[in-house]
Amino acid sequence: MSHSDFVYRGDQSRALAERDAHTLSPSYTRSYGFAISHGRGAEVWDLDGNRYIDFAAGIAVLSTGFSHPRIVKAIQNQAERYIHIGATDFFCPEPVKLAEKLQQIIPIHRAAPADKRIYFANSGTESIEAALKLSRYRENRSHLIAFYGAFHGRTMGALSLTASKSKQRGGYPYIPGGVTHVPYPARSDHDNWADAVGYIEKFVFKKVPPHEVAAIVVEPIQGEGGYLVPHDDFFPRLRQLCDKYGILMIADEIQSGVGRTGHWTALEHWDVSADIVCLAKGLASGVPIGAIVAHNDVMGQWVPGAHASTFGGNPLACAAALETISVIEDEGLMQRATDLGEYAAQRLLKFMGDHPSMTRVDGKGFMLGIDFCDANGKPAPEFRDEIVTKCYENGLLMLAAGTHAIRFAPPLVLTKEQLDEGLTIFEYCIAQTEEAMWEPAS
Repeated sequence: MSHSDFVYRGDQSRALAERDAHTLSPSYTRSYGFAISHGRGAEVWDLDGNRYIDFAAGIAVLSTGFSHPRIVKAIQNQAERYIHIGATDFFCPEPVKLAEKLQQIIPIHRAAPADKRIYFANSGTESIEAALKLSRYRENRSHLIAFYGAFHGRTMGALSLTASKSKQRGGYPYIPGGVTHVPYPARSDHDNWADAVGYIEKFVFKKVPPHEVAAIVVEPIQGEGGYLVPHDDFFPRLRQLCDKYGILMIADEIQSGVGRTGHWTALEHWDVSADIVCLAKGLASGVPIGAIVAHNDVMGQWVPGAHASTFGGNPLACAAALETISVIEDEGLMQRATDLGEYAAQRLLKFMGDHPSMTRVDGKGFMLGIDFCDANGKPAPEFRDEIVTKCYENGLLMLAAGTHAIRFAPPLVLTKEQLDEGLTIFEYCIAQTEEAMWEPAS
């Protein structure tokens, strides 16, 4: 879909989109004509003055919402002191402070806080790249295992793990050493392999001996793949498999981490911890940052120069991340995600009883996926896309996920009043789309 085909709610939004089309890469994905002017909390306004409830949070990034006063103040204070020094070559307080905090809050397998080490990057995909390099630093272990439906980023190493949409992979080679993809055991997918761990032992290890596998990389809840939740026995069994064969478990918590599901990491829902945890999106409330947290037995093998980044550990980003964590703690935002997430799930399940196009509501906290089908019970991406557009037209920002899902991923500061308003708009748009597009089953 080109910019000229989008729905717009005003001339200024349309004009900006036209300028965008003549300047920015066509690889960016847009669904409708929203053009931001400013935001506050979980509310945002476009260039034409229209107000929206935000159920997207900048792709699950704005954990403390738009322009939280404490985040703004932390950025201002740091910018007045210095913006950059190069934390790979000079000592700097901010990345040390943030690393000390992450040692306390991010669980790592068999690691006390003092046993953990942190590497800072600039994005989620850079965090994945760092984790891959670290996991393959061990001698004679180069192979990786990932999951169908996964999205880990678009740089070359991360892209080799990604298996969400073929157009993301088209024209690019695999990384040397090899990646084997296996079915993700989504509890809502009755046609999928529920026993993914058994699949690895029965089939993957026939092709690749386990002692050559460096890591298994997994999203605790698949994001781009549709906000899919695995069977409850999956992660405990996967942890046992990794321990049995000395394989590192890398948890991609880029979308699911930093309180979005009611815990600092989504893996905590299954009482499991990874050997390496990748973070980004919600860590600094919109300031670009990435991080990996690992056991010192793993990261301690790196020697000076083995991996680094000019901007990694940027003091401005670290200051924003430290304040983001403090706001989440001080304002009880993880508990809010738990409580309001459960409330939202119950309302959405009630919608299912009234709207036959809805086939799934699943997730944890403020990370819920809603699937849509046609009158024959088949996945309905065009129907889903029309609902997303209608939500925009009626003052609600939402994003698609997977082939036929809509994701519910609002800022953690969302209030109950805003949640109710947004859900009311959402149901209205579902009803309108069913009325316009629903056809009797053949």
